[in-house]
Amino acid sequence: MKKLAVVIISLFFVSSLFAANDGFKIKTVIIEGVKNVKPKAVLSEIHTKKGKRYSESVAREDIRKILSLGNFENAELYVDQEKRIVKFIVSEKPYIKKVIVKGNKQFSAGKLKGEATIKEKGFFDIVELEESKRKILTLYRDKGYADCQIEAYPTTDVDTNVMTVTFLITENNKILIGDLIIEGCKSFKYKKIKKLAKTKRKKVFKEETLKNDISAITKFYKNRGFMDFSAEEPKITYNEERTKMFITLKIDEGPKYKIGDISFQGNYVITEKELAKHCEMKKNDVFNQEKIALTLNKIYEDYSNKGYLQSYIMPDFKKTDNNDGVVDVVYNIQENNKVYVGDIFIDGLVSTREGTIRREILLKSGDVLSSGKVRRSMEKIYNLGFIDGAEPNILPTNTPDIMNLAFNITEGKPGMITAGAGYSSIDQFVGSIQLQHMNLFGRAQRLNLLWEFGARRQNYQIDWTEPWFLNKAMSLGLTVYNMERLRDYHYTTDAYKEGRTGGSVKISPRISENTSLVFGYTYENVSIFDITDEDLKRQILNDPDLARDKTSSVLTQVIYDSRDYIFDATKGSRYSYGITVAGGPFGGNVHYLRNSARATWFFPTFWKFVFSVNVNLGYIESYGDSSDVPLYEKYYIGGADTVRGYKYRTEIGPYEGGKVLSVANFEYKFPIVQENKKTILQGAFFYDIGGTWKTPKDINMKFGTDNSDNNEYYLKSGVGFGIRFATPVFPLRLDWGYGLNHKPGEDLQQFYFTIGNAF
Repeated sequence: MKKLAVVIISLFFVSSLFAANDGFKIKTVIIEGVKNVKPKAVLSEIHTKKGKRYSESVAREDIRKILSLGNFENAELYVDQEKRIVKFIVSEKPYIKKVIVKGNKQFSAGKLKGEATIKEKGFFDIVELEESKRKILTLYRDKGYADCQIEAYPTTDVDTNVMTVTFLITENNKILIGDLIIEGCKSFKYKKIKKLAKTKRKKVFKEETLKNDISAITKFYKNRGFMDFSAEEPKITYNEERTKMFITLKIDEGPKYKIGDISFQGNYVITEKELAKHCEMKKNDVFNQEKIALTLNKIYEDYSNKGYLQSYIMPDFKKTDNNDGVVDVVYNIQENNKVYVGDIFIDGLVSTREGTIRREILLKSGDVLSSGKVRRSMEKIYNLGFIDGAEPNILPTNTPDIMNLAFNITEGKPGMITAGAGYSSIDQFVGSIQLQHMNLFGRAQRLNLLWEFGARRQNYQIDWTEPWFLNKAMSLGLTVYNMERLRDYHYTTDAYKEGRTGGSVKISPRISENTSLVFGYTYENVSIFDITDEDLKRQILNDPDLARDKTSSVLTQVIYDSRDYIFDATKGSRYSYGITVAGGPFGGNVHYLRNSARATWFFPTFWKFVFSVNVNLGYIESYGDSSDVPLYEKYYIGGADTVRGYKYRTEIGPYEGGKVLSVANFEYKFPIVQENKKTILQGAFFYDIGGTWKTPKDINMKFGTDNSDNNEYYLKSGVGFGIRFATPVFPLRLDWGYGLNHKPGEDLQQFYFTIGNAF
């Protein structure tokens, strides 16, 4: 306070001088009182300069600037108008030349000096000195030296204002925990309660750990009916040598309660029947505090989804009069008024147009401010693929029932060129070069140029997508491709080559937040050549048209998608059903009708572990001038995307392909490496089952080895594990699969390197 008074008096004195001496041209600026700070260092920081006009406001600000440097305790000003001199008179803090540590044995002097806030070649600050003592003391106590004492002795040479700071340490004995004694356990075994504590014998005592232990024990009891449970302040005693500490924790369990009647008061917007659905406990259940909290969260979420963000809910526990261990629960609800959206702000955009983000936001000015729509808007923004952050902030206005909404956007890299290589048991060596841009012109348009090459595949592909075609809620996609694959057939490896050249156009109107339609047209030329399998050669010789086809097809599909993040979903589901018609009125020489259905569910378990289920069904049949479905359009499974642990095409179902498909995948993913709250490396365990059959009549839901002589084909299954890499452009998968229903002589395991998610 004394120093503060000096500063205030100095500023008052300076302001009086300013009033009389404002406006002259400065001849000299002097810094007086410095000993260890160079005057030039101070002059460079202030705006009062030689040759400038003297200004009262500038000089006042310079005084504050000098004091803010941290090197001075006080600063005063002297102004000589006749000589045109401005003098800053400073009182310098002591300069710390040396820090000395004495009495230390357990830690080196360098370690302790590094822990200290106060440093050599710095200026003394009493707050930093006390902070240094606290940090060193914490270091010792974390190692068990609870009786450690630290004294600090700063000494200053008056002439030079140079200081030496000496820390004198008295370490005393190392004290470990002798035992934790819990008194009052009646309803549970003593060992069971003691196991909840991490404060254990022969460990270093930590106050924070003991607090967490008491919280864990309290939570254990209150989640098992003991709502009146309490714990006294722990008592700590020592042995005579002060090398061991004994902690006694006395608890009072109280009676065990069951839930009686559950009721709600003050609710008008949401009916009692609807609120009751959120209750995690029913009548006669054992009282559980955690379930009470879950119930409150669900009720709050229901109200906030309806715009009642200022609602308040307080549970009241009423014990019955006959004291029979039953407690009635009354949820007192204060709904308050609805909250509406005022202005919506979007901050942080660099290359993206504001409208690109704004159109993904489900709320408009004047709408009810629904937390559910805010959350879903965030998911839609992230699903653009080039946004690293989308944080919403609700901002109050002068009107209590109106809140502004601001989204702070952090853009990621919208495009890049990538190259990669890998090896799998199916495609052997695989390489790729890809140019991808996910935000062309700042409008979220996507362009993808891909070249894949390898021992068994060549692929050139161009994709372009406009997500808001004609500024409507529908996307337009164009694709052209030229690919060549080396295929297996029956027992022949590399039996033939399959070439496809074509293009497609798709338009997808979104009819609701989660539902969209897809209308697509595809035209392609397909050829089969370089045939080495004798059976297939005979088929081609008998019917040369099988080797070269022109397919013109139309797709109609409906999709429901509620996934939170389409690139790595943690919750939600996706359903799709589509019909593809080739030939007939659409031209070409291939005529077939395909029905495809797929359902995928994602279930969050704990932390960021996710269990997912995928079911894929398909049926294809020829019609008109086509006597059979083309070889390349039939269903083949095995490989990385269906039933892992089997070769693609040759180890499950008919070797010439099936017309009926049934596949189910079960996968459990867990994070391994995270960066900026996003998982960039994760592991997965999986179980796959599936089969293909020639006709619906041949469907066999038993597991086993195929009997091709009788055209009997069974379901087959595989298990395995994999690693997922999240790259900025596309996900990479490494999977190892083990087949459980192999024929004799087949490889039991397969390794896959794949681009993209399995489902």
